[in-house]
Amino acid sequence: MAIDFAVQVYLPAFNTFARPCVFTPLKSQPSQPAYNGRGIYGTTALDVVAEDASTFSDQITILDVIENEFSVIPIQGDRVFIPAYLTLPELGNFELVDSLTNGGGQTTYNLRKIVVSKP
Repeated sequence: MAIDFAVQVYLPAFNTFARPCVFTPLKSQPSQPAYNGRGIYGTTALDVVAEDASTFSDQITILDVIENEFSVIPIQGDRVFIPAYLTLPELGNFELVDSLTNGGGQTTYNLRKIVVSKP
C-alpha cells in the first residue's frame, strides 16, 4: 500500500507547526509580486572537520515547505520574509540559498539572513 506523504504525513505536521511566510519570487517568477505561503522554520547541525581533525560546529537555518502548495516552487535566489505569528517573533528577511527535495512532496531550503546595515 502506497502512502501519500504530502497528505498523510506532511499536511498534519504543517497544520500544527508551520507559520506564515511571504515569498518574493525574484528568480522563479521574475517581475511577479510577492505572495503568501507557509513553512516550518528551524535549524540543523553543521559539523565541519578541519585538516587537523578538529571539528567546527555551527548550524544551518532551514525552511521546509510542501511542494503542492505552490504553483511554481521557489528556487535559489528567491526571498522569504517570516513575520511575527501568534506568540512567535518576526524572524525577518532571508534569501533561499539552496534546496533539497525529499521526493515525497517536501522541499527544505537553506536560508541566509538578509541584514541591512544602518549608517
